[in-house]
Amino acid sequence: MKFIQVMEFKSTIEEAQKGLEEYIEVAGSKTTARVVTICVDRDDPETIIQIIEFDSYESAMQNNELDETQESSSEHEENVGSVTFRNLDVAGVYEL
Repeated sequence: MKFIQVMEFKSTIEEAQKGLEEYIEVAGSKTTARVVTICVDRDDPETIIQIIEFDSYESAMQNNELDETQESSSEHEENVGSVTFRNLDVAGVYEL
């Protein structure tokens, strides 16, 4: 079953993009993430939402165990503070 992890934190879009690009460079083909979407809250431009898509919950957990993910996560929280995570099983996708 497809799995999505949502991360919410305070930052600027520039810093969020920079952090993600650095992670992609370091993790390379090791990451099991398939798609990452970065969003800015229109009502609170300092709130950043990252939506990370995985093939399954298991592949997300495999990704979380990577040294590169652990190091990036620690650095990310040092730079932006706390991160709220939502772990979502995808029950359906409707393309209109």
